[in-house]
Amino acid sequence: MPNSLAHRVGAAVVVGAVSIAHETQNEGVTGKSFANTLLAAASGTLPDLIEPALHPNHRQFFHSFAMLGLVGYGLLKLYQWQPETRENELLRSIALIVGGAYTVHLLMDARTAKSLPLF
Repeated sequence: MPNSLAHRVGAAVVVGAVSIAHETQNEGVTGKSFANTLLAAASGTLPDLIEPALHPNHRQFFHSFAMLGLVGYGLLKLYQWQPETRENELLRSIALIVGGAYTVHLLMDARTAKSLPLF
């Protein structure tokens, strides 16, 4: 199972790369990509904060394929949302970054011997 450092680095690399690609396509790389990468790294262990690894079989609902599907659906809806205010745009960005980091965490865990439960 990946440790917390691996989860943070994985989230930073994947979400940071997506952020840079999105910015390059739209407005050019700015400091936002760096901030997004830092937020992704900080959020990379969120599933373990919600559901701590107190024993080897700690994976429950928040580490499940069902949760992965819910987060993925939420990310799709957030991506499609066109916020009208600056505050909502900021909330959308934060939610996309945190949700992306959560997804990376679950996908990294899915590759371990004790993979994700269905529910």
